[in-house]
Amino acid sequence: MEGTERVNDAEGTERIQDLLKKAHEIRLKGLNCAETTIWALGQYWNEDLKPCYGTGLGGGVARLGETCGALTGAIVAMSARVGRTDPADGEKKALCYRLGQEVAREFKEAMGTTQCREIIGFVPSGEGIQPQWSQQFRTGRCGKAIEVAIKAAIRAMEG
Repeated sequence: MEGTERVNDAEGTERIQDLLKKAHEIRLKGLNCAETTIWALGQYWNEDLKPCYGTGLGGGVARLGETCGALTGAIVAMSARVGRTDPADGEKKALCYRLGQEVAREFKEAMGTTQCREIIGFVPSGEGIQPQWSQQFRTGRCGKAIEVAIKAAIRAMEG
């Protein structure tokens, strides 16, 4: 797609590494995994994707520990870019489903699961969980999940 470089040829390039570095910086300022992934993909594709599209998806959908927010954020970002606006447009719907499935498969292969609670080792909600959640989000596997989701979405869109 116009305005992108192939991630397969560019994983080690400055552009991808710079994007991932900026994504981690903005995540540490307070964006959740879904917001960070949406923001980063918007930057990569030069699209105006707003992090707020993913606010309720963090922590495995509203901190329920379900599907990882980085993965759902990647699918939201791809859908915003190539999704349908006409309910009768079956081609764009099928395209988004195919792309989402590709990203989910790659994510699961890299992370071992698509479930937030399995990635971080606990459900990120409930009384007194904030300190554990904050520590995990800053130093645990969330960063890897964000990187995997960003790269997988770029590969799927360029495939």
